Amino acid sequence: MQQILILLAAMGLGLGVGALTGGFGFSALVCIFAGVFLVTPTLFRLDTAALRLGRAEARPIALNLGLNFVLLAAAALLIGWLSRDLGIAAALFLLALLPGGGMVMAWIRSAGADVRLGFLLSVVNLALILPVTLVFDAFPGLAAPFFPPVEAAGVATGASLRVPPFAPFLVLIVLPFLISRWARDDAPGLVAFAERHARAISQITMAGIVFYLFSLDSAQALFRLDPATLAIGFAATLTFYAVAIALATAFTGDSPEGRAVYWHMVTRYITLALILASFSLDRFGPSFLVPIMLAYVVQLGAAGVLRARMLARATG
Repeated sequence: MQQILILLAAMGLGLGVGALTGGFGFSALVCIFAGVFLVTPTLFRLDTAALRLGRAEARPIALNLGLNFVLLAAAALLIGWLSRDLGIAAALFLLALLPGGGMVMAWIRSAGADVRLGFLLSVVNLALILPVTLVFDAFPGLAAPFFPPVEAAGVATGASLRVPPFAPFLVLIVLPFLISRWARDDAPGLVAFAERHARAISQITMAGIVFYLFSLDSAQALFRLDPATLAIGFAATLTFYAVAIALATAFTGDSPEGRAVYWHMVTRYITLALILASFSLDRFGPSFLVPIMLAYVVQLGAAGVLRARMLARATG
């Protein structure tokens, strides 16, 4: 609950500061900041021998891939098409392709799920960031003929920057992995400090990134959207998460392994999606921001309820 309140406060403060100041310009340094302070600490305890997959891990990993990258991605495309808005469709498709996220391991630990399997699923999902960004980079050209033209008027000029598809993979996988290997070998004190204060580091980093992203000039495009677009985006986001929860409930069991897959199904890497959105508004329009920003509220609220229900079933 504390983490939820911190993030909600960061969102509100970011939007407020952005509205008062006109918004900050986007800096790619936030990507490096996220990789170093969010991803790297999770890799300190990574032993490459622990990544060896056996038959026991093959089924849940395949289930995770099928649920997220096939069924949920298809549902996102359908919901997006029904919205008749390319920005909303692109946002839902991007969220479908980014399972897990910065808080997924915290939910897995607190819900009595298999922590080792949850970590393996996180590694698998992060490793797919490169093909995900390549697919998403091609999305506007493939999907545009099925939607009305995008209205990008009023979008900040900084939103027209292009991020190379391989950049998220380098920043969120390669760089944190190299730093973690160096720290394990040459800076054990740093590793001990990071592990001792892991919760505080995660909370401060997440809050700082969320505040910054919500205070960007591009985020202020939300205030220029008409109420109908906001309502459609809200309904589409709720439907997307309802489908994700329904699929997770139907296809994952109540075992520790099933719970690990469950949490990688009902949570999304929203922070990375919001970073990518900052580069893409000129291609999809400001409506692209609506599902991604609303996803913070929907996901945080839903995760708390789902965790309580999961623990109640386990002790009932």
